[in-house]
Amino acid sequence: MVRVAVVGAYMWTGRLAASLEKYAQVKCSPVSEVNLRDVLRLVSMFRARVALRVGFRPGQVRSRALVLDVICLLYILAGGKLVFYWTGSDVPRTVALLSRKGLVSWLWSKPITRLLLRKSDHCVAAPWLVSELAEIGCNAENFPFPTPTERFEESFASAPISWPHQFTVLSYVPDHNYANYCGDEIVGLANRMPNVRFRIMGGEGNWCVNRPDNLEFLGWSDALDEYRRSVVVLRAVRHDALGGTVREALLCGRYVLYTYPHECAELLPHPDNCSNFVEVVEGRLADLVARYEADQLPPNQKGFEWVKANLSERVLSINLASRWLGAPHG
Repeated sequence: MVRVAVVGAYMWTGRLAASLEKYAQVKCSPVSEVNLRDVLRLVSMFRARVALRVGFRPGQVRSRALVLDVICLLYILAGGKLVFYWTGSDVPRTVALLSRKGLVSWLWSKPITRLLLRKSDHCVAAPWLVSELAEIGCNAENFPFPTPTERFEESFASAPISWPHQFTVLSYVPDHNYANYCGDEIVGLANRMPNVRFRIMGGEGNWCVNRPDNLEFLGWSDALDEYRRSVVVLRAVRHDALGGTVREALLCGRYVLYTYPHECAELLPHPDNCSNFVEVVEGRLADLVARYEADQLPPNQKGFEWVKANLSERVLSINLASRWLGAPHG
């Protein structure tokens, strides 16, 4: 069995390790939260011939980042293969870091970042991140992140779809980053479309001053249940990786509106490049509402079938392991 070190951002490492072990015959060790107590576990990565560094950008001046950068550099010098797996916001933050001024940047952040990037391979979780990394001289390949999909696949396949009694739009907006996820624009849509229910996962809406009656904040809730209660999933985001919400929604037969190109989803304009973004989204939703009310809106079967064949957790895990980790094809 192939042994791989998976290190980096806490949320990503555990998920990726579980998927690779389940579907791609890969033994993942260590999976690190990159805290100081993990130093000994990180050192064990020298037993692995390949290390995936997931969602954790280089050059940061804080204890756990310094530890990870130093160990990754020593790992490369010892002959190990380091692969950066970029997941989203880590890309523009690294681009910004390399243009930053200051003594600390000059002495540490920029030199260590450039060295690690030059000595490593790179893969990204969304195709548009390839061009963003190219701005700083990194050649990358696109490999969407293998988030769990079995539960969503089985849900659509095992039971006939039933739409909610009221046309419902589901979105994801975390409180700490609501502007990136078009929180204000969604509030505007809810005000303009009072006969449509808007439900938001991932936050309590503490940033929303005047919440319309048809807008509900769900906090952290069961995603599958929320997809079942919706007709459309609106992924309106200024910067993104390949959102797992889009994949899951399509596997549940829902219609998806997305500000990035994705098979079987309807492309929206970028909110920063469209002066009437809210009006445009309203028009797209109004068309779907009309079909829904006329009982002429079937489930998104095409989206379900395409994602299952191309973006399932099993398919993505095997593809990633085959390309970067020397694991056998499934």
